[in-house]
Amino acid sequence: MSKQPTYGFPCVEDPNDFIPDPECSSPEERERHRVACANYRKASYEPNKGCYSEFSDDGQLIKHVLRTSWGIWTNLIVTCDGCNTPTFGDPLVTCYECGGPEFCEECWPKHEREHETED
Repeated sequence: MSKQPTYGFPCVEDPNDFIPDPECSSPEERERHRVACANYRKASYEPNKGCYSEFSDDGQLIKHVLRTSWGIWTNLIVTCDGCNTPTFGDPLVTCYECGGPEFCEECWPKHEREHETED
């Protein structure tokens, strides 16, 4: 499986696939990210809190916060090893004959045919 770096706010589920910017993220954001990585897949895990808006009781916008609990910088997006297209959560097929590359459902048949021609 390949991972492509993408700059921006966190857009990945696994905090280990995000790297906070040491210059643009606060020490508190980097610490929340470190704790999220340590607690991922545990009951104590707290996911990233993304950008949000606050409204008054009558529905008027009070503020829109363009920060996240993990800061901002690099997301590592899972991609198909065949076409390099981001999967955004779609499952990949692993080729154990090759030692682990992973393919989307469109690339897998082509890759599998390559093994048939090797025999």
